[in-house]
Amino acid sequence: MISLAVFLLINFYYFTKRDRKNWLIHVLILDFLLSASYGYVYVAGNFPNHLFIGITALAILMLIRNTRMQILASILLLIGYLVTMGSIDWYLYQRFDQASYFTSCSFIIFAGIVSFLLQIYQRGRQETIQLYTQLKESHEQLKNYTLKVEELAAARERVRIAREIHDTVGHKLTALLVQMQAARKLRPIDSARSEQTYLECEDLVRSSLQEVRLSVRTIRDEPFRSTSLTDSLRQLADEFTKLAEVQTVFEVNGNPLPLPANLQLTAYRITQESLTNAQKHGQAKQAKISLTYSVNGLSLCIFNDGEIPSELKPGFGLINLQERVKECNGDVRFSMDSQEGFAVEVQLPYSLPEMERVLN
Repeated sequence: MISLAVFLLINFYYFTKRDRKNWLIHVLILDFLLSASYGYVYVAGNFPNHLFIGITALAILMLIRNTRMQILASILLLIGYLVTMGSIDWYLYQRFDQASYFTSCSFIIFAGIVSFLLQIYQRGRQETIQLYTQLKESHEQLKNYTLKVEELAAARERVRIAREIHDTVGHKLTALLVQMQAARKLRPIDSARSEQTYLECEDLVRSSLQEVRLSVRTIRDEPFRSTSLTDSLRQLADEFTKLAEVQTVFEVNGNPLPLPANLQLTAYRITQESLTNAQKHGQAKQAKISLTYSVNGLSLCIFNDGEIPSELKPGFGLINLQERVKECNGDVRFSMDSQEGFAVEVQLPYSLPEMERVLN
């Protein structure tokens, strides 16, 4: 009864301490010794206390995180049990109960194996939770990255649509403005010709409206489904001569080759923008488009005799032109000469494998 009261007092004292973790190992060792000894002291070793010894040993080993320390603690528990119980057994009964020792030691070894497996499970569980947390964070980062990519793609698409509207509709509206000015001047002089000019303005308005619809639907204009770049530029030169009243000449050097659609579209839009700027900003009267095919790339030069600015400040149109050239890994240069006029010179490279793929 006295030993039981002391045992309960120690456990009560343990639960009142804040640093229980440091005291727990001592309480468990006391439990281990009491569980092992009382069966021998009072019941001559016949009491089945082996199970209590195994449970207490398991509790002690579970407090140890290091594998080597667990093995060492198991060995110490075995030695401590054998020394303590052997001393008591010999002192009281002058004999050794080998079967009882074997059973208790088996429980201690079993407790060491179970504690080792439980700690492996706990470490695996902690690693799983950690990996799940990392995976969750990676998922959030990937989600944020996806949103940023979508925003970037939407921004690039908005820029592309704005560029398409500027290059297509702006070109036609420039020609429309010229035609309407001409129709207004011709009205008191030649009403029939003025009427014809207004009809051409209606065609330009319809064409511009169609371009707007195509751009809003984010459908890229493909003027090369049935015609080549050479034919498209020649037609563009004729239309610009007729509608914008700027005498435009088109010439081709080298052997025309079938080009990728994106390269043809880039060259076409560059020519459109250059002619529009020549009429709108330079008040040009003559223009020349020179297209040269070579083995390594495409050369394009758009010349006009308009006014030369004192300082070239690229606006939206020229910036779009530079971006188009950059997307094709090309090079653009603006030439200004008071005698020769203003010229846009563009080099658009292409690779032979890509050309062979197009030809095939």
